[in-house]
Amino acid sequence: MTTIPMLISGLRAKLIRLRVRFFIMKVALNYFRSPIRAIREMKKLLALRSNVNGSVKMLKYINSGNQFFWNADYCGYPSENLKALLQKEFKRSQQAEIEKPDSTQALQTLIWGITNRCPLSCQHCYEWDNIAQTDKLDIESLRKVLNILRANGLRHIQFSGGEPLARFDDLLTLTKEASPDMDCWILTSGFGLSADKAFALKEAGLKGAQISLDHWDAGLHNNFRNNNKSYEMAISAVKNCQDAGIMVSLSLCATREFVSENNLMKYADLAKVLGANFIRILEPRAVGKFSNVKVALSTEQVELLSDFVNRLNAGKRYKNYPIVTFFGYHQRKMRCFGAGERYVYIDPNGDVHACPFCRGGMGNVLDEPFSAIIERVKSIGCHMF
Repeated sequence: MTTIPMLISGLRAKLIRLRVRFFIMKVALNYFRSPIRAIREMKKLLALRSNVNGSVKMLKYINSGNQFFWNADYCGYPSENLKALLQKEFKRSQQAEIEKPDSTQALQTLIWGITNRCPLSCQHCYEWDNIAQTDKLDIESLRKVLNILRANGLRHIQFSGGEPLARFDDLLTLTKEASPDMDCWILTSGFGLSADKAFALKEAGLKGAQISLDHWDAGLHNNFRNNNKSYEMAISAVKNCQDAGIMVSLSLCATREFVSENNLMKYADLAKVLGANFIRILEPRAVGKFSNVKVALSTEQVELLSDFVNRLNAGKRYKNYPIVTFFGYHQRKMRCFGAGERYVYIDPNGDVHACPFCRGGMGNVLDEPFSAIIERVKSIGCHMF
């Protein structure tokens, strides 16, 4: 029987937090062999989690199967993948003390475009220049990339595109091959994500789906996606994923026209009704179809989004609402986690970028060592912050 992922809060969440902290402490003790150092490093990780999620008071988890999640970009507890990511963070702390750290071993997650194809023509498409009717890389090339990522210790991967479902059979193959030692997610518009495909992806090992929903109003979402059935497909995809036991995160491109208290709360209410587990808020960037367009949010809008994240994650009134992440919040507080710090982006051609919005290929993963490319990405850093 399939178990639908559920939000956990209140007393049970407090008990889970204690278990998570014990798990972290155990990994830290095994890694450092020093109780004092282990406690210090554990406190650093807990502070990092609080900053990323927008509030030290946040106490929510998503229960999926026999694991618990607090962030769609991090592996679940308990798992060997989470243990490996924690060890990466501890190694990062150690390597901060040496002259030449191992860059690739610090990566927490990776967004990977596996197809040039997409049936939509979204207003904000960051990959527009690479969209085509055929794929540049065949399945064997994609398998080579996957093996490179595995060899470099990646434990969390997000399959993107184009639209990854446009290449469903290959997506299924990659998920099956990656899932034993990687947490796998997809970034999708929901196009064609039928119940059969959702169950097949779950059986292959898919953990979650980031489903794009850019407005609570169906007509405005459809206009943004240039498809009059896009809203319906997204909502259907949410249900199909839930029925299959796949975690759901709604991905919102928060445009200047959208960001208001009224729109944010209506979106949150819809997400709650739909049973979404997470909400991911992305700022529009002047890349792809948005190139040379004034899309940057105002200071007031960024502050509104940050306040929205804090309220939904920490406010007692919103304890039954999805967990919200807004990258712009921690980027402004802590610097960007992209650009090889904790994640990078590989486009459908195999070229590595700082992130999907910081365009500029730093090398092709099939042509040279991944570690050398990451060093190049880090040397340039985030293009925005």
